[in-house]
Amino acid sequence: MKRVWLSVLALGFAYSSMAIAQEPPEVTIFTFGDTSCAAWTKSQTNETVRAQYQAWIRGFVSGYNYGNSANQVPSGAMPGPDEVSRDIDKYCRDNPALAFIGIVTPLILEHREHRMPVPMQKP
Repeated sequence: MKRVWLSVLALGFAYSSMAIAQEPPEVTIFTFGDTSCAAWTKSQTNETVRAQYQAWIRGFVSGYNYGNSANQVPSGAMPGPDEVSRDIDKYCRDNPALAFIGIVTPLILEHREHRMPVPMQKP
């Protein structure tokens, strides 16, 4: 009986180790045609394009909030457009070959609050 118990325990440990070692699932993110840092830099004098980029970022954070009730970015904690633009500028200087939307995850991680999960309500 002891052998059976140890076998079951070993199998459970092996299975859980494999599950933890797996990569997180791929996530599809809908964006603009060109989200490169070059496109961000090029839009520096185009307020209309910059406003669209900013709206996308806020929409992404809203989607994050919708799906993560325990880790919200509160409205008062979300930086304003000028601060977000400075953050993107720095991100693109540091990572010119990447997409500027890569700043969104660090932005969320910096400004989110941990709180008790709230059950999702049907729309």
